[in-house]
Amino acid sequence: MDIEKGNLELLFLKIPYTKITKKPTLEKSGHDYRQVNKDLYMQYAQNVFSNYSEDERYHHYQKLLQDMKNNPQGNCSIFHFIMTIAKKLLVYDGNEMTCRFQEILRWREVSFLLGQDFFTCAFLAAHDLEKGYQSKNFSWLPIIRSNDNRLHNILKRGMAENHFHLAGSTKVFELNWICLMNLIEGRMHDFKKLPAALQVHSVDRIRSEGNRESFYAECQRAALYRVYLFSVLKQDYALKERIEKLVQKADREEPMERLTAEIQDMIVLAKYLYGAKIESAGSSETDRTIKWKQIKKGSVLDYAFEKDMADKNDRDCCLLTGERRFLYECYKASVTGAFSGYQKNLFYIYLSIRTHFRGELIQINRQVGFANFSNYQDRKEIFIEGQKEYEDELIRLALNETMRKQNIVSLEARICPKNSAAKLYQSITKSQNIAKSETKAEEKVIYVLHFPKKKDQAFSAGTPRNQNVRMASFRQARSIAALLEKETDINEKIRGIDACSSEIACRPEAFGQVFRYLLDLEFPCKKGGMKTKLHATYHAGEDFLDIADGLRAIDEAIEFCGLERGSRIGHALALGISPWDYYKYKGCKLTLPKQVLLDDLAWILAKADETGCIIENQLRAELKERFYHLYEEIYGEHVSTKNKVSVWDYYQSWKLRGDQPAFYRLEEEEFLKQLTRKQIQRFDRYGWNHKAGSHIRKTECARNLYFAYHYNQNVRLTGDEKTEWKMDQRYADLIYQLQEKMIQKLVQEGIGIETNPSSNYLIGTIQKYDEHPILRFNSRKLKDVPKNMSLHVSMNTDDQGVFDTLLENEYALMAMALKKAKDENHQPLYDIEDIYEWIDYVRKMGVEQVFV
Repeated sequence: MDIEKGNLELLFLKIPYTKITKKPTLEKSGHDYRQVNKDLYMQYAQNVFSNYSEDERYHHYQKLLQDMKNNPQGNCSIFHFIMTIAKKLLVYDGNEMTCRFQEILRWREVSFLLGQDFFTCAFLAAHDLEKGYQSKNFSWLPIIRSNDNRLHNILKRGMAENHFHLAGSTKVFELNWICLMNLIEGRMHDFKKLPAALQVHSVDRIRSEGNRESFYAECQRAALYRVYLFSVLKQDYALKERIEKLVQKADREEPMERLTAEIQDMIVLAKYLYGAKIESAGSSETDRTIKWKQIKKGSVLDYAFEKDMADKNDRDCCLLTGERRFLYECYKASVTGAFSGYQKNLFYIYLSIRTHFRGELIQINRQVGFANFSNYQDRKEIFIEGQKEYEDELIRLALNETMRKQNIVSLEARICPKNSAAKLYQSITKSQNIAKSETKAEEKVIYVLHFPKKKDQAFSAGTPRNQNVRMASFRQARSIAALLEKETDINEKIRGIDACSSEIACRPEAFGQVFRYLLDLEFPCKKGGMKTKLHATYHAGEDFLDIADGLRAIDEAIEFCGLERGSRIGHALALGISPWDYYKYKGCKLTLPKQVLLDDLAWILAKADETGCIIENQLRAELKERFYHLYEEIYGEHVSTKNKVSVWDYYQSWKLRGDQPAFYRLEEEEFLKQLTRKQIQRFDRYGWNHKAGSHIRKTECARNLYFAYHYNQNVRLTGDEKTEWKMDQRYADLIYQLQEKMIQKLVQEGIGIETNPSSNYLIGTIQKYDEHPILRFNSRKLKDVPKNMSLHVSMNTDDQGVFDTLLENEYALMAMALKKAKDENHQPLYDIEDIYEWIDYVRKMGVEQVFV
């Protein structure tokens, strides 16, 4: 399947759509739906099949030509090739399309690259052509499930989704694409928000083609071809004739920008003639439950969602069904001869542009790190922003479709807090109203408010580190407290707080006071009811500059932010990945800021001594030598102390970083008074982190180091300078010991881990699902484990829209990865019965993790 996957990548992602010959030709120089140009293939195959020789790549080319002819008629066609691959991976029982369980890892890799509907629509078209059927229902799940009934039955007992970023959990690409295909005019400002291509092939395309057409022009062309092919499928000759004139102008290379207004006119006409209206969110319960054909109000969001489809497709998924039916009909027309050769090539171009656009919204570029993910995340609503009807569908798809055919007993939606109680109330109420359905999905939704981390601003005299985040989170915390104190019906829905986004840009210390303040807030869950408190979770150890850096972030979240029994850590990859594999992957060399390395070294040395880790003498000496060298570089001239600062002294000052920095600007006498003075403002009472003893604060050395850390310009600037850090086997062994001690700490303190397999696979450095840290966190049921070394874990999706996944499929991917895992003798590593027991065990722990 790797060869087929590579060939699909070549045909639809690597070879530019501008190379596709629109008019069929038998000339060898042509490249279209029925013949793949050899020179083009070999040019781009160097990148896709980089581990193969030129002769081997030519064999791949010949294999592709064979596969294109692999159909009863022997017709050479890329559409037959897609159908053949889909039939190897998918099955249909007449009711639900599913993936063959034994093929789910391959399905994940292939479909993630091009999109599931790319294959599911082709599969259904092939199935119906063979059976003589005509499908009318296109509202299958956004992400199809496996056909493992045993797994279904285990998960039907109830799953909890405990890490679900609402805005990133909808069908990100599909909603943006459908909105764009229906509203193509006036989009220049939206495309300007995409400053650079995220896919390697996009950059290659621009370099090789000289960027002949802008990205906006590409999408204008796709919108034109879509409405044209739609008119052909509808056999609407009057509409087709009008659109054909625009297609001819485009073929004559008239700039697409000049045709945009006319293309939009044709789309509006198609909407009027064929599109079904969709009622807006917040309509009455009666309106929501009446038959589709009776709905008179609302908007046409996609002309391809036709009037005759309304009562045959599920409401929550309806916006996806128009595009699916369009693809389905195009695949059928392309293999039956209903399309001309020219129209088949337009469909090929449409698919090529569509997959290119998708790759700019879905993280398919396989670059590691949170920054890459963040680039995708920032784009997820660009083309629907301001379009209320599409924004409503975003929430409906994220919440309601997630629960369809999945027995999710609790869905923890993560949303950003607002700057006022009224705005926060409106945001949650809107989501609840949209999620209302006959299945009462809204009753299973709870909310965790996540504070976004942001990059620190440049040094400003008298301003501490991350002051931008401190001020923003303070305003948002006050709005949360104000809302909860109003005793509205929303109180019972707000269960906790979180801090999300890039860890490298902002450490837990910036949120310490806000977390302590909110976690101590008592409020009535219901009006007149008993009081309760918020729970805490924190994104930590997901992205880091060194494993030690990630472990320190986890420790800081616990020590500074008030996490305790029942709290959770999101991701925590640093806690479970193999240090040896990680450092080998990084070439045993890292580049990081001097301040970060200094902090890491102090933390490693002190924490190792505190927890009883064994450090080889020579390694200890080397770590200390690098610590003192960095300390002198950064702090030496800027902190006055009576004695030489030791590693322990520095570590003690690190413990104060959960405190409010402003205290440390006070003169000594006033500072010491503040230690015992009760603050008037409630928020100010949480300025001290009581996990750090006051005896440390009374130490002049610790106070001076803390002050310099925040307020000394030279310390800040020198600390930001980058340095190289080399490691070896001894260092990796020490980091492994620290991981073990941290795991023990979290087990003893009752702090759980929210794992997200596909998210971690794409953002982190793990290469296979069976390398995921969840197996180190807790592998009970699979093998014998030491006592008190099993963490309380759950499996979640994170941003299921960006990562194109589904909660049930996360379990399925892990189950199949475990089945395929082999020991050193190439024998199955795990027993099948144990695997299913482990799946059920993790499912139960997920339910136990729910914030109540």
